[in-house]
Amino acid sequence: MPEFFAIDMALPSSLPLPEGPCVVLFEALPEPLLWQWLLAAVRTSQPNTGNQSNASKTSIQHTAKKPLQIIILLKNEPELQALAHDPAHPLATFAMAASHIKGGQRFHIDDNTWLDFYLCQQDVSAALAALPSASVDVLINPQGPFERAALRLVHQHSILIGDTEPSFSTAPSAKAPFKPRDISILGAGVAGASLALSLLRRGHRVTLYCADSAPGMGASGNRQGAIYPLLTPEDDHLTRLFVPAFLYAKRFVESLAHHPLPFDFCGVLQTGHDERAAERIEKLLGKTWPQEVAVRVDAARANHIAGLAIDKGGIYYPHGGWVSPAKLCEAAIAEAKKLGLECHFDVNITAIERTDERWRLHTQAGDIDARELVLATGHRVTELTQTQALQLAPFRGQVSHVPTQGKLGELKTVLCAHGYFTPGDESSGSHCMGASYVRGDTSAEYREQEQQENLHKMQESYPGKDWVNDLDISGQSARAGVRMVSRDHLPMAGAAPDVAEIQRQYLAVGHGPKGARYWQSHDAPVHPGLYIFSGLGSRGLSSGPLIAECLADSLSGTVPVLDSSVMEALNPNRMWLRKLKKGKALD
Repeated sequence: MPEFFAIDMALPSSLPLPEGPCVVLFEALPEPLLWQWLLAAVRTSQPNTGNQSNASKTSIQHTAKKPLQIIILLKNEPELQALAHDPAHPLATFAMAASHIKGGQRFHIDDNTWLDFYLCQQDVSAALAALPSASVDVLINPQGPFERAALRLVHQHSILIGDTEPSFSTAPSAKAPFKPRDISILGAGVAGASLALSLLRRGHRVTLYCADSAPGMGASGNRQGAIYPLLTPEDDHLTRLFVPAFLYAKRFVESLAHHPLPFDFCGVLQTGHDERAAERIEKLLGKTWPQEVAVRVDAARANHIAGLAIDKGGIYYPHGGWVSPAKLCEAAIAEAKKLGLECHFDVNITAIERTDERWRLHTQAGDIDARELVLATGHRVTELTQTQALQLAPFRGQVSHVPTQGKLGELKTVLCAHGYFTPGDESSGSHCMGASYVRGDTSAEYREQEQQENLHKMQESYPGKDWVNDLDISGQSARAGVRMVSRDHLPMAGAAPDVAEIQRQYLAVGHGPKGARYWQSHDAPVHPGLYIFSGLGSRGLSSGPLIAECLADSLSGTVPVLDSSVMEALNPNRMWLRKLKKGKALD
């Protein structure tokens, strides 16, 4: 049974936190004293090394074995705004950053502590219902009509802080003790590097293998990549993924700024290059977006933001910008190595097979055994027998390198129209312009035709502007990479589908009403201990870091900050399940 403490009595000076990740839920906005007590209780529960600095007195301190997830539910925007504008409250800074953003926002306090704000817009019960049962280790001050829903989340040996000791109609379920997992990751791009860091922060043992000689040499290897959200006029899964993911990506990059990492959150300005594109932008602007995400700008404002003559209005993403993807991968892996990441480069996995509850990885130099395996290998993810049926397609993209000259040095923001163009990178003395988009092509060779196409896109996007004449591609400097894109443009993150077993059961059950009933009550077959993290497309810098966090949550017993419907939409099995659950025939 849970352990109870009353907030009107003396609270414990320390908390007996479980081994491994610990989930703390504030079902109501914490008072400053209650928040400070939590920090102090967690600090006191850790071994005293005798070397605590003054800084440690104002932050959560705990060992790598006890990652801490703190979830705070806010009922509505006024409550969030009141918190954001209360300078005396220790959470004011986080609330200010989360302002106006419906759903969950994740903030890292330190390497092993993260804070999830949920702006529920008066639907706290729905937010509670979306959390997995028996997931909460410490429940603080449950009250009001949502108390029973909050209590559903506790388990045996949870800690309950509240006014009264509640009664349980049934005994709370047991929570399996945490055991660090041995997880191997294939791939050292944005997906693999960010996932390695997220898993290590939760106390797992992680080994990373990469076929290349260094991180970020595939699709993540461009000099500059833009960070801005993929928005739609509808409140669909793409929007619900990219709004929190885009904002988290900015914080993720900034958290690694102590490494050699070129980036500039100078904003992104998106304008229409033809009538169809202009109509789409108007549809996007027909929806009210938080100012932190996207704002309408007219032509005069666009010119001021860009520093060059654009003479078109459009959408401005004030928190967008650019980062070096390759250097981002290097920085994430360097940070992960501090937490114990083991890396092996120049390891080309040619096949994998399941044997003795392990995965055997075949290479030309010999076999490697892995208990659990995540495939984050970009366009190579479908080269294996187990994954060749994944509904992903490769798209080649060549990015042109344009030297800074003439008026180009005056550009102050990333431009996005029919292609994109970045401000200059001082480390390379050039801009990035692109990119081509060629389906089914995995070649990385330089192509003059695509170089010319990239230039034509800028000329088409900003016709008659004198600064466009300064775009020089005569040096034939470019880089080509291959992105993987799904049919619905959503990434894939989760257990790898066992397509052969799906087909076997489908043939045995059939389709129609009988088939629909079967698949609505049965889990889709998956390969045990095998996971997919792919399909990031051309916006992987914006979506990858938060998806990595949520995949690590799913593997660790912590709670993904993305809502459950979005997580289901990322399921690599989704393409088959959508048809099977409706009783439709598979193609």
